[in-house]
Amino acid sequence: MTSGSTRLLAVVLVAGLPTGAFAAPTADVAQAPADGTEHILVRGEAPYASVAQYHANTAQLGPLGQTSILTAPVSVTVLTQDFLANQQLRTLNDALRALPSVEVRDQQGLEVSRPQSLGFQGSITQNTRLDGLNIIGTTAVPVENLDSIQVLNGLGGALFGPETPAGVFDYILKRPTDMPLARLVGSFASNGMFTTEGDVGGRVGKNGWLGYRIDLVHGEGESFVSGSFADRTLGSAALDIHVDADTVIQVNGSHYEDSGYGLPGSIVYDGASTSSTNRNTILPSAPDPTQRGLGQPGAGTDLITDTGLVKIIHNFGGDWRLELGGLYQDAQRNLFGITNTLTDNRGNYTTTKNFTAVPHFTDGSNEASLNGHVTIAGMRNDLTLATNGFINDQYNFRNSIVTTLGRSNLANPAIFRYVAIPSHGSQYLAGDLFQQSIIEGDTLHIDRQWAVQAVFSESFLRSESFSSKDVRTSAGSTNGTFSPTVSGIWTPTAKVTAYFTYASSVEESDQAPTTAINANAFLAPYHDEMFQAGVKYAPFTNLLLTADAFRMTRPYATTLSDNVFQVIGEQRDQGFETFAQGNILPSLSVLGGFTYIDARLLDSGNVTTDGGMIVGVPQWKSDVTLDWHPAFLQGLAFTGSAHYESERAATDTNNSFARQYATLDLGVRYATRVLRHAMIARLGAINVTDKHYYSSIADGNIVGSPGANTAYLGAPRTVLASLEFDL
Repeated sequence: MTSGSTRLLAVVLVAGLPTGAFAAPTADVAQAPADGTEHILVRGEAPYASVAQYHANTAQLGPLGQTSILTAPVSVTVLTQDFLANQQLRTLNDALRALPSVEVRDQQGLEVSRPQSLGFQGSITQNTRLDGLNIIGTTAVPVENLDSIQVLNGLGGALFGPETPAGVFDYILKRPTDMPLARLVGSFASNGMFTTEGDVGGRVGKNGWLGYRIDLVHGEGESFVSGSFADRTLGSAALDIHVDADTVIQVNGSHYEDSGYGLPGSIVYDGASTSSTNRNTILPSAPDPTQRGLGQPGAGTDLITDTGLVKIIHNFGGDWRLELGGLYQDAQRNLFGITNTLTDNRGNYTTTKNFTAVPHFTDGSNEASLNGHVTIAGMRNDLTLATNGFINDQYNFRNSIVTTLGRSNLANPAIFRYVAIPSHGSQYLAGDLFQQSIIEGDTLHIDRQWAVQAVFSESFLRSESFSSKDVRTSAGSTNGTFSPTVSGIWTPTAKVTAYFTYASSVEESDQAPTTAINANAFLAPYHDEMFQAGVKYAPFTNLLLTADAFRMTRPYATTLSDNVFQVIGEQRDQGFETFAQGNILPSLSVLGGFTYIDARLLDSGNVTTDGGMIVGVPQWKSDVTLDWHPAFLQGLAFTGSAHYESERAATDTNNSFARQYATLDLGVRYATRVLRHAMIARLGAINVTDKHYYSSIADGNIVGSPGANTAYLGAPRTVLASLEFDL
């Protein structure tokens, strides 16, 4: 970031603030996740995020609205604003790695990935949401304009409509603050990535009828590979228009550009007898990700995402609340990255540039919910009536843009001459997905200790696919499919909840890859199932401990030797997870735990794969972050994060594995006041031991490249530093 750009951003921020915004505040603020009532957390004289509040009392569970995590009969984890700020997180992938039940499957390079929970892969749009509304999950999502990240681990079809068992990833936007807020943050990431962020908020007008929150970000520079280049730009605005005391209109808009060139490409290998290519290469040990030649100059991704979101929230009184929402998103994905395909087990590979994956998505989503309480026969009923859904269009290039650059070896990767991107022949509509669900729910409180929750959805699905000649190749529709979730809840004391949940859900099926005989076709809707039992304990006001066991199944589709994309069996995941979130002591915060998953492919019809471990899913995963901020150190705090993954199957036949790995992140921050304004300096390092490992292992048959298993390298040791002024 140039000094001129920094000065320009500061001028823009100053010009956009109301008179008096720079007066010394009596308090700095951070808001809880938005529920329409805009409860603001006031923190006295503490600088922004310095107290490390990692505890969350509630989560936004779709049509149920803001729900107590302690009493919810599901597994929910939340990354709070304090956590995101103090860990200096910039990308969604970096944030999600803090959760032990979550994996991120990279697919086409920088931030083109699918989040997954409890070993199941997420879909393009079903599992990812912004303020409860479906968005494209396979493009870049900035962290700077998010207040929190909420993850439901398990099957959520009854609440959110058809989706995979990968859980629900709901990204909650920052909302306007009651008090004037102005933050200016300058940050650095090695080798030479400089970023400036401005975050302002407050209210104007009579009685503060108009609230605003504006976040501007720009960063550019060299990433961890010599000669690489990364560039990020975000413009985000949120408005709250208070029509009256009971009605608020929330308007949100953002433009985000994220590009990265010269970073390591994927390592593609085979090794399965079910492969269409029949090569027997296996996954090698992870090479040094900083080597030039694993990526290529000028090759990478350029992601451009525009999002608009509007909500109307009205409180009727008597605990009845109505919410209406709509979102439109346009995601342009310029995927000009590198694929290094192994040709033998001596490290020789062929390098290609550019991907044939979908370069353009649009998504229009909607939601409406009515919530309230009634008492019948002396028993309280928490009632919900809702609907949500989306229309997702997918556009492909008419011509393949994949270009072969040459051959090399992992021991000494080569830099190839630059090759221009060939003509793609324009875009065409390759697929259209429609989904709409009607949701009814009731939580019946039998007495003070026992409750039963039942939520049902009836869904209407439609899908179409088209060839590059604009000929419809497949079409299907399903009406009134039923997805129930039923839970028994026992709350013996105000600090303990135990529950058992059964869920069955329909999901829109996978789409066949373009290389299959049934190219672009969507299979018949899948039917998934989950059993989950858990206990939650809150020993202190700001600490929650959770544990649960689960068993989930989902149909498993792949492309076999006949080159037809089809369901061949089922994926069955079972195991348990534990999680701690909040303050162990007044001076010690914790976020993390560990998860055990036994993920298997069953009834595959192939003796070499039947009963095998699912590709890319570790049996053991642990992520724990501690933040120590004792009062006697007067603003000084120390953080540490440990990450561990056991070995992961690299092929369906389990003849190759990615090794287990452990990494350590360390950090320190210092918060003080300068001229009556808060200043926070943060310094950290991720992967301090510079461990070489694979961050993502994916079965190519699942992600659309038949016969190709794909691995992406984890980041090397990276130094992070930032200086923040709260004006």
